[in-house]
Amino acid sequence: MTRRRLLAFGLVVAFVALAGCSSVLGPGSGGGNAAANASYDWETNGTNATINVTGGRYTAVYNVSNESTFPVFQRNELGQNQPLPVSALQFQYPNGTVVTSSESSRLNVTSERERAVINLPARNGQVAFTASAQGKRFGTRTFVEGTYEVTIPKGMRVDYEPLARVSPSGYTADRTADGRVRLTWQNVDSNAVVVRYYLQRDLYLFIAGAAVLVLVAAGGALYYLRQIRELEQQRKEAGPDVDTGSVDDNDGPPGFG
Repeated sequence: MTRRRLLAFGLVVAFVALAGCSSVLGPGSGGGNAAANASYDWETNGTNATINVTGGRYTAVYNVSNESTFPVFQRNELGQNQPLPVSALQFQYPNGTVVTSSESSRLNVTSERERAVINLPARNGQVAFTASAQGKRFGTRTFVEGTYEVTIPKGMRVDYEPLARVSPSGYTADRTADGRVRLTWQNVDSNAVVVRYYLQRDLYLFIAGAAVLVLVAAGGALYYLRQIRELEQQRKEAGPDVDTGSVDDNDGPPGFG
């Protein structure tokens, strides 16, 4: 049975990896240079945070009100805060004028021990940046209060767990004009927004893997049942040899006969 157990374990690992629960087949992370000329959608319709995830990177547009700086950070593997690497900084003034970090010396980033601080050229407006995303998962700390909107890569879905995970709950989902899934939270009160998504093929692979595991488990159960029945038959065959001869064949005790 050792080989059966190894087979079952291997199947579990295989279909979990293929189904996208890990980033083994997920898109790779994009470099910061690729986002040097990022284009941002400033028409956020009052949304406080608008995030667009496209493969190995994402763009983010945040509303800022009466702030001179905008701190951003992420959690490392040890659960500690560290600066979030950002690129392609841009800022939109309330009158619609957009400037980049190369056009305004006041729009820049200073790195501290646990966070990166974006220095803003004005106290009100919208700040935008580009950052890396990992595999089939997106996560960000909540840097502002209010409404959040996250659009995931084309072809990705969030319908079924455990392949998908969306946190916090209480969101609505719709589709953009190009068919991408867009998630909206009206009032985020958690410290982070996390979205894990998958391709439709991942769901098929997950179902196929689960079916294979069921068949392996059923085969193992039948094997054990057959072994039990064989043992029972062996016990019957090895039982005591009972003498069923007639009384006439027995001479009886001495003195009788």
